[in-house]
Amino acid sequence: MIPQLVWITDAAGFHIYFNQRWTDFTGYTLAGSVGPDMWNNLLHPDDRARACDGATRWPRATMMKSSTASGRPMAATAGFWARPARGATPRGPLTTWFGTCTDIHGQKLVAEQLQSSCADLEAKVTFRNLELEHQVQDLQQLAAR
Repeated sequence: MIPQLVWITDAAGFHIYFNQRWTDFTGYTLAGSVGPDMWNNLLHPDDRARACDGATRWPRATMMKSSTASGRPMAATAGFWARPARGATPRGPLTTWFGTCTDIHGQKLVAEQLQSSCADLEAKVTFRNLELEHQVQDLQQLAAR
């Protein structure tokens, strides 16, 4: 019932579960969604380099240290959040990742519109300031006569 795309992977990052919202949003079937490289199919090309594809943050979060993965929680600007689960003890081996994804397309559009509006407003303010400066100069010239 949450508005998130929920997923689970094993310790190595192989996807083993997706909720119905995932399939509704992505259009992928559950069978078509499993595997370690699903993210590359779904992330916007601009987000791939700084998100969790196979070459960046995911390996750092799952890296092995003394037979236990670092298991650092991670988030990415692609609307991605993951939290590790460990075995029977808090320092036990990382067993599973639980994660959610958020559709941030609407937020990106609003941010772009806001940036454009700010640029337009700044241009109008600059133009109006120039007009006022010209008016002040005109008034100063009239007063000097």
